[in-house]
Formats: sequence, structure tokens, C-alpha cells
Amino acid sequence: MIFKSKPEFCTVCKKQITHKHKAKKEWNAKSPLCGDCYVDKMKESYDASMHQNCVACGTRHKVTDLWEPRWQWDMTGLLCKSCFDKKEEDFTKKKNFCCICGAKLGFLRYNPKSKWSLDGQLCKNCWDAQKTKNG
Repeated sequence: MIFKSKPEFCTVCKKQITHKHKAKKEWNAKSPLCGDCYVDKMKESYDASMHQNCVACGTRHKVTDLWEPRWQWDMTGLLCKSCFDKKEEDFTKKKNFCCICGAKLGFLRYNPKSKWSLDGQLCKNCWDAQKTKNG
């Protein structure tokens, strides 16, 4: 009678169990689980890892159809092809053209000061104009 333990119940289906299965942290379920509930949670987790939502538009795709964003974009998650192309086009535009006048940037590029609240890079003329205007 020393090793006799009280009966355990599955936290999902409330059936009495003889063998306890421990739920994984990422499943967001409490332990113990019965064998059937453990297998169901494992299938849900596997299916979720095969399909994901695009972080930009939210549409659901296979993971193999999604694109990883460039490190310069400072994003986490995966993008669908159309959102990746839009982001790439926007990134190259910000990188190669002045954000104020739209002139093609040469070798010398000027980054705006953070207090100017501009997104992109500037040509010399626009940077000088912003400097005299905003300080």
C-alpha cells in the first residue's frame, strides 16, 4: 500500500489514465494527458508548423511557399511572395532615391537625423535644406 497512488485524470477529456503523458510547453495545455489527447495535441502542433500566416497580410500559406524577410527590414516571421516583393521594392526605393525630392542617390548618401522624422535617405541638397530648416 506504500506505492499505491491516487488515480490520475486527463486534463483535456477527464478520463482516468494509467500512464501519464506530459504536454509540451508550446501546446498550451496542462499535464497529464491521456494517450489519445497527447496524439491529438501532437497532430495540431505538427499541422500548425506546416502552415503559417504571412506577417504582413495575414493569409495562410504552406511554410515552403513563404519567404524569409531580409535582415535589414528588422522583421520577424515569414512573408508571402507578393508581400515580399512589395517590401523589397519599397526597400530598394528608400535605398536608391532621396525620400524628399526623389532624386537618384549616388555614392554619397545622407541619413536624416532622428528628430526630422523622415524615412529613407537624403541627397546632399535636401539634407542641407533640412539642416537649415530644422537644425
